[in-house]
Amino acid sequence: MLKSLITLVLITIFLVGCGDTQPKIVKIQPQIVKTIYLSENKPCNIEPKDLTIYPQKAKTYTKNVKSLSAKQKTKLTKEFFKIHFRPWNVKKMSISKENASWGNIYSKTTMYRENYRKVPKQWFKNMISLANMDKFNSVKKRAITVRNSDLKVFPTTKPIFRRYNQAGEGFPFDYNQNSSINLNSPLFISHYSKDLGWAYVESSFASGWIKVQDIALVNKEVIKVFKAENNYFVAIRDNFPLYKSNIFKDYVKLGTVFPIRKGKFMTIIRDNNGKGYISRVDTNKNIVKFPIEFNSKNLNMLIDELIDQPYGWGGLFGNRDCSLLTKDLLTPFGFPLQRNSYGQTRNGKYISLNGKSDKKKKKIIKKKGIPFLSLIYIKGHIALYIGMYKDEPLVFHSTWGIKTLKNGIEGRHIVGKSVISSLELGKDLKYYNKKKSMLGKVKGLILLTK
Repeated sequence: MLKSLITLVLITIFLVGCGDTQPKIVKIQPQIVKTIYLSENKPCNIEPKDLTIYPQKAKTYTKNVKSLSAKQKTKLTKEFFKIHFRPWNVKKMSISKENASWGNIYSKTTMYRENYRKVPKQWFKNMISLANMDKFNSVKKRAITVRNSDLKVFPTTKPIFRRYNQAGEGFPFDYNQNSSINLNSPLFISHYSKDLGWAYVESSFASGWIKVQDIALVNKEVIKVFKAENNYFVAIRDNFPLYKSNIFKDYVKLGTVFPIRKGKFMTIIRDNNGKGYISRVDTNKNIVKFPIEFNSKNLNMLIDELIDQPYGWGGLFGNRDCSLLTKDLLTPFGFPLQRNSYGQTRNGKYISLNGKSDKKKKKIIKKKGIPFLSLIYIKGHIALYIGMYKDEPLVFHSTWGIKTLKNGIEGRHIVGKSVISSLELGKDLKYYNKKKSMLGKVKGLILLTK
């Protein structure tokens, strides 16, 4: 009996692994395992045609890039550092305790662990207790990240997922992942978890729980040195090693900002008491004067560095989602973009395309969009407009999957990476859901230079 059941499950997995059939839930007798959820996501080798007919190299599209004026560059840089150092300039958290506790809503619904089992209600009670929110806004200290890290919804690294058998849910959509955060990011500490292993912090772009060992407290003298140098550099490559006297420090993410002093880049080291001290690390050719010039050469370099990288919900596993891709890509040029897609709609002049026909949307984008200086907003998604190609508006974006529909059941054809595509990515696929295309869901165009 057991052999027969195992064989049935293996055959079912084989049949739905990369085919067009919709995966089903396979139920096994309770004494073996209650339910096996087979994800509707299909990471097959079939690529949508967009990824073959539109060159996946930036130089094809950057021939007529509009440069920034000296006035625009000065304004952007000033605004960038105002936001970057904001956590060191506030006297209290900018959000309320209630807003900081928004993740508690997950305790009122069914969520799943990484082993496909339901998260017990007691787990949420434990997390809510550990979060120690009665102490919210009590510490009020300045800090900085001493390594790349993550901001979590709860003070734990454990993931939580919605239903695994629902399109667009399950892996990689960990609802405990708020955002990744880079080395050298200023922070304001609200308070600590009851076990003192986590700090609830506010960064320049998001709030959340971060491991205490990933941050260091900074005093006024350290802050003064970091802010007063007025001589900053930025990483223009991704995931390269950083050293101090040939001793490994961390892998650097594209867009990480470094002050420079006496010819060396500055970071912070943490002592055994959690205090931070300035440390000068070795110079690196991948870290250059900030901001860099907004031109074809630099756009080619950055886009080609980031294209084809895996999708990362909330920066999970050090990868990028849609808004982190646009934020990191434009940071070296001095653009102070917010962290989420909706927030980025407020980073420029917003032109509503809501309610327009697909044809009208394309026409407006073609007429008013500025290549590489415009974002296209789809509810829950953001993309960089890179211009017209063969009379199609193209975008550079990081996307998880293309919505499909078969027999009334919604699914996903997985892309799972950053690509150059049209706004109708996947329309060549057999079960493409035209009613939920990106183009159909476009809400607006954002001009980054007003």
